Amino acid sequence: MKEEILSIEPLEDQDFEFVSMDFHLYPQKLKTELQRLIDTSLGYDRIVLAFGLCGGAASGLKATNGELVIPRVHDCISIFLCPEKGCVCDFKKQLGTFYLSNGWMITEKTILSDYQRILEKFGLQKATKLFNRMYDGYKKVLFIETGSASPDEVVRQSKEIAELFGAAYETIQGEAVFIEKIVRGPWDEENFITIASQGLITEEDFGINAK
Repeated sequence: MKEEILSIEPLEDQDFEFVSMDFHLYPQKLKTELQRLIDTSLGYDRIVLAFGLCGGAASGLKATNGELVIPRVHDCISIFLCPEKGCVCDFKKQLGTFYLSNGWMITEKTILSDYQRILEKFGLQKATKLFNRMYDGYKKVLFIETGSASPDEVVRQSKEIAELFGAAYETIQGEAVFIEKIVRGPWDEENFITIASQGLITEEDFGINAK
């Protein structure tokens, strides 16, 4: 998402910090890194996270310095697929879909290296069996075009992942409007969670286990 964010005109006195994509593979490590950045970001009235709940990584984050704002979405996929109004992406209609984008391929391409390692160690038959067991639930790979040019190598690798899964391959144009709202606002209650200073983000804020 870095390229998309930097392409948007920032507000006055607005600074950015970017987290390595590698953290997305480990929600607890992502939480630790986000909290570290929040704790060390001094002198700001508001900190806006360009993240969703992301596997629980955002749950428990504390607004240690000023107000904390986060999109009211379960994962970063929703940020790319959100329409101009609202942030409700109906993933029930897309069950069995594995989402990729230019940025996510930085980490998800490890699927290909893992397969190659298993292939070399155990041979084609066992490697195929193991991957079928690991990714059996995925019937489609959906590559999200995010506005920045996707290198041919990235597109090729995403198609290879679809082939490994034995899944269909499709592309979709992502939305940039909501990313602009993250950068410039307004951070309305319908689409964003606002936590006052010293408050905590909870899963209930995202509608999980809400009564």
